[in-house]
Amino acid sequence: MAFPLTAFNTAPRRFFIFPAVLLISFLLIFSNGFITAAESTCSVPKRWEDFNAKNPMKIGVRDGPGFHMFVKKNESEDPKDKTDDYTGFSIDVFKEIVEILKKKHPRFDYEFVPCNCSNNDELVTQVSDKISDAAIGDVSILFNRSKYVDFTQPYMESELALIVPVKSKEKTWKFLEPFTMTMWVVTFAILIYTMFIVLVLEQGSNPAFRGSWKNQLGTSLWFTFSSLFFAHREKIHSNYTRVVLTVWLFIVLILTSSYTANLSSMLTAKRLEPNTADIQWLKKNNATVGCGIASFSKNYLKDELKFQPENIKLLRTQQDYESAFKNNTITAALLEVESGKLLIKGQCKIYTFSETVHEKRGGLGFVFPKGSPLTANVSQAILALVEKGRLKDLEDKLFQPFIKCSNGTAIETASLSLKSFLGLYATFLATSILCVLLFLFQLLLKKYRDRWSNLRISPSSGV
Repeated sequence: MAFPLTAFNTAPRRFFIFPAVLLISFLLIFSNGFITAAESTCSVPKRWEDFNAKNPMKIGVRDGPGFHMFVKKNESEDPKDKTDDYTGFSIDVFKEIVEILKKKHPRFDYEFVPCNCSNNDELVTQVSDKISDAAIGDVSILFNRSKYVDFTQPYMESELALIVPVKSKEKTWKFLEPFTMTMWVVTFAILIYTMFIVLVLEQGSNPAFRGSWKNQLGTSLWFTFSSLFFAHREKIHSNYTRVVLTVWLFIVLILTSSYTANLSSMLTAKRLEPNTADIQWLKKNNATVGCGIASFSKNYLKDELKFQPENIKLLRTQQDYESAFKNNTITAALLEVESGKLLIKGQCKIYTFSETVHEKRGGLGFVFPKGSPLTANVSQAILALVEKGRLKDLEDKLFQPFIKCSNGTAIETASLSLKSFLGLYATFLATSILCVLLFLFQLLLKKYRDRWSNLRISPSSGV
């Protein structure tokens, strides 16, 4: 039985028209939503031309806990001018960079947007979440942060350092420090050597150096020792002894003058040393270490150095560190070197850097969104500031009190070594040996003449 071709073709078409329309509508809606989501998640990075007076770059800054020398809130006289609301080292560096960039992008404009952040991690998060176009401040370049944002070339080096109180460096045997141990031993040996030289040269002609061997040694030793203070009273008969003593007294004059000058320098210049030994000492004694509430040093103390949480004290401001040290709440503080300099400046007689903990970091850099083309331009501007020396000038301005404190700190006076007096001692030894040889030669010549005279007299007396 044959079916009509028209009936077979029209019925299925009517049956499948409605589902096909639904499928096509669903695909269009899904593709439109996917494209919209992709556009929202993969936005095109902004360029310098995108920022102007009407649409300024929003730069996140944090004026929260910590040291305010990098970013500090400043009450501007002009409430409409949001570029002068903040001051500090990081702000000054960024303004120098803007001056360089405006040569190519004269319409570029920006404004500082305060971030109600408790630490720099939250400030970085605002950039990654596109709340801010960039972020500046004392933000350290860390591996975990670089996963979500881009950092510029570091405009300041950064490393962790231990800050500890100082104590006076006093020693019981400080009077021995002007000379090294080798210098003392050699000087004592030269003193004994001079004693025997004087005894050899004076024994034959000087009654004061005669008698028992105990009397001879005692007199020679007393004479040589008293010559150190130019207090010897025994008369000298031999010209050879006078030559030896002339060189010896010159050496004594140089030694006493050098000793007095070096000892005076050591006593006048008060030397300071760290009050604690090192990190291991702090851990062994369960000492409390302070760190910034907005810094990553807390995690470093806990995870890397294995400090107990109860031995970590979180502090907010510079005044908190000073109060904690005065009240003995903390024994040491782990800070970035830049913050440590700000704490020490003007107080180098109270605090100092410990040389035991120095962990290199990536430095301080400006923060931009991931893949931003602006990062490379700012990095080039930072390098230009470094080459011109402008960045160094800004650092010196920031740490000027610390530089003065460092220059005013007494430099530890070094002990005088044998090398400084080797020429004098060599001259004395050569002179004394020559005098002894001449004395022995004269003595042998005298004995030879006496014996020859006796031989000449003996035959004549026999006749």
